[in-house]
Amino acid sequence: MKRLVFLLLFSIIGSELYAQDTGSGLDFLNIGPSSRLLSISEASTAAKTGPSAIYTNPALLVLDSQSSLDASYSLWISNVNNQFAAVNFLRNRSAYAFGVYNSRSDGFEARDQPGPPAGDFSIGYLSISGAAAYQLGAFSAGITGQFLREEVFQFRANGYSISTGAAVQLFDERVVAAASVKNLGTMESLDEISTTLPATVNAGISADLIEFVTPGENDLPVLISIYTDWSKPIEEKPTSDFIDRDADESFFSIAMNADIAELFYIQGGYRFGPTERPFSFGLGLNIEPVRVNYAIVPFSTGFGTVHSFGLQYFF
Repeated sequence: MKRLVFLLLFSIIGSELYAQDTGSGLDFLNIGPSSRLLSISEASTAAKTGPSAIYTNPALLVLDSQSSLDASYSLWISNVNNQFAAVNFLRNRSAYAFGVYNSRSDGFEARDQPGPPAGDFSIGYLSISGAAAYQLGAFSAGITGQFLREEVFQFRANGYSISTGAAVQLFDERVVAAASVKNLGTMESLDEISTTLPATVNAGISADLIEFVTPGENDLPVLISIYTDWSKPIEEKPTSDFIDRDADESFFSIAMNADIAELFYIQGGYRFGPTERPFSFGLGLNIEPVRVNYAIVPFSTGFGTVHSFGLQYFF
């Protein structure tokens, strides 16, 4: 009976709590952990966003201009909270990064029969990661290893995954073309079922398109950049309860960033494909050595709106 209740709870939670693009709780690994990533609709395979590249394309870590510490807190839908912190150390032509990414929701009532609940339980997912990247000329490559932990009701499961990526800078570093394979690994059985990792293959391009100076007494340089990203599941995933989709359908994201005097940043993105969160918007404020980030991601299916807040410290 308990196993039946667990399976029922897990199926309900997989649809209601996470309402993701493929339905699995571990799909939090496909959600941008930082505010900067969420603001550009996760068009991140070729976007230089700091330590969060651990979870998108580790080859980008070595392309940052400075070492940095990044932390974000995201108020996801259905009372889910996502926390992220990571640091990236640059060393000549190499980079080493470490990160923690946690997703959790509390206060679920446990029942094995009609009537009052038998107590409360939580659902949590944790990733502890380390990454390394190396640059040789215009090319860079990187790899990330993750320890994963999954907690649902009284059940626990551990696992691991590996992500790898490569990137090349073109046209005086104004264009980056990149590719990555994410979340290849395995999980222990959670009770009797082992959760499948959301492994994907990804490709993207980022480019600094236009640079100009605003007219007037206070001349402000403005740089307009564009990010594009394509992502496809390696294994077929269950169809979402909220939208019609093919099990292996891919996503395409496009985003723009306006850098105003390296002081203010305005971002926006759109995600094509079977997603409940197509739009995203974000703002950034740079007060050296700290950058403050904010992202908002509305769900089109009425589940709510995501708010994410982040700080990035450069050193």
